[in-house]
Amino acid sequence: MERQTEILDFLCEQETASVGELADHFGVSRMTIHRDISRLVDLRFARKVRGGVTVLPSVVFESNYHYRARRSSADKRALARRVAEFIEPGMTIMLDDSSTTAALVEFLPECQPLTIITNAAALVEMLRDDDGYTVICLGGRYDATMNAYLGMTCDLALEHLSADLAVFSVAGVQKGAGYLQEDALVRTKRTMKASVERSVLAFDHSKFGKSALHKFARLDSFDHVLTTAGADRVVLDELIAAGVPLEVVPN
Repeated sequence: MERQTEILDFLCEQETASVGELADHFGVSRMTIHRDISRLVDLRFARKVRGGVTVLPSVVFESNYHYRARRSSADKRALARRVAEFIEPGMTIMLDDSSTTAALVEFLPECQPLTIITNAAALVEMLRDDDGYTVICLGGRYDATMNAYLGMTCDLALEHLSADLAVFSVAGVQKGAGYLQEDALVRTKRTMKASVERSVLAFDHSKFGKSALHKFARLDSFDHVLTTAGADRVVLDELIAAGVPLEVVPN
């Protein structure tokens, strides 16, 4: 699995590589690379092409948590730093399964103690051994692609919980709303949003104009909407004029 992770890192930089190129780079046989590629394809990390493999920044590939975690890391860190300013010691917060929200972990120690409710397996792994957090892991069906717990069990648990603040991200933003690529994600995030007093939506500027199948929520339904520099100024001004509490965070 370590080599497969290294192959994914290589593809994130090069986007496309041949079997021969990968075999030479990693010093293994073509047959070994074929097996690695098959595994990455099964996990929806990559896609086979003639003679090789590719990874593309489409909605399909961005649905994969491990791929998303490698993209736009500087923007995510900038957004996370700003989100942390809304969090105070003693609060109960809900965190979704996005890689943008996962970047918040770096800044949470200054906010301890906290109670954290999440369906994100990565967050549970990072926070569970720290005495400064009470971690409530939402159960449900584990989705390896999302690296998260989803489904009816997760949503039913949320109906019996409440929090001071929830933090979300989205796969795409268009027509004044945030969109996601999986209907199960939409159901869980909507239930989260209904269980909190305040909500924050954070996404990097590349999400503007990007398509995804399912509408999550209107941007003006959040208390704070954060994005990074780089989006079309006309689009930003239109959203602000429409009442979206939009803030551009320096990256």
